Amino acid sequence: MKRGSAFWLIALGMAAILLGASALEAAAAAKIKWGATSVRSGLYANTVALGAAVNKAYPNEIQVTVVETGGFVENLARIQKKSIQLGPADASAAYAAYKGIIDYKGKEMPDLRSLWGGYVTPIHIITSKKSGVTTLEGLNGLSFAMNPGTTSGRVIELFFDALGIKPNYKMMGLAASVDAMKAGVVDGWFKAGYKDAAILDLESTMDINIIPITKESIEKMNQKYPRHGLSMTVPAGLFKALTKDQLSFAYVVSDFVHKDVPEDVVYKIVKAVWDSRKELVANLTTLKEGRFDEMYQMAIEFGLGVPFHPGAAAFYRDTLKATIPPDLVAPK
Repeated sequence: MKRGSAFWLIALGMAAILLGASALEAAAAAKIKWGATSVRSGLYANTVALGAAVNKAYPNEIQVTVVETGGFVENLARIQKKSIQLGPADASAAYAAYKGIIDYKGKEMPDLRSLWGGYVTPIHIITSKKSGVTTLEGLNGLSFAMNPGTTSGRVIELFFDALGIKPNYKMMGLAASVDAMKAGVVDGWFKAGYKDAAILDLESTMDINIIPITKESIEKMNQKYPRHGLSMTVPAGLFKALTKDQLSFAYVVSDFVHKDVPEDVVYKIVKAVWDSRKELVANLTTLKEGRFDEMYQMAIEFGLGVPFHPGAAAFYRDTLKATIPPDLVAPK
């Protein structure tokens, strides 16, 4: 054999070995489908940013793919079925699903586990100025746009039920709700989000009220629907209708994972997000205003309810020297 031919055979052999090693390395990476929301939602960017933080921290160990979904309610069902491994959801709905209570009675999702506390976001309850309604009690009998199948729609309907308030619900989608308010077809609506674009749109064409809630109303909510009542203070000037600070209904958006995702993978996901938390809240308003960087404390403060995945719990013990509350310790 000629010396040149031998050289090329050796070179090809080395290349094959290196390619084989790369393939094995890629095959060994944990593949994670992270459910999000519709790409049209402002919250889709949050999941993209979280997934990117994980991919950047562990490029050869974890491969996160962000998956568009129908939203938070769908994410819970898909995690339970393992069509995605993790995704965001309203913490109160996740608690109801985990326990099999309220609207999840007979539909328990015992395989759900938590990653972190998440972020809190308000749900603004809106009425047209011309309706004259400025209190929760005034919503009785008011024509009110309801968005079925949405997380905020679910929890607002439960809130009104706990208070004995019975608006005249008109079922419609989110975009249709904005148009219906402008046209006067309905005089009330609700919208989740801190400085939400749909509310700004309404205020550009009409005068509105944003209804305050009370601590007593939250207590009534939690008496009937445990761990579902939450509030936060929204500041004066957030919208034109807010002339002073006031209490708003709110909910916590957290991320949940299937219990069968390996502990070391979840540990690394939580670590990657923890290490990037300051950058994340600096770039995403919903995370900043919702205190996402207080990942562990938020879970304690707002009574998360769904136990931590063992990988997440291990990270908080190692990093924060945390003593995990019994209700957040996953069953074995």
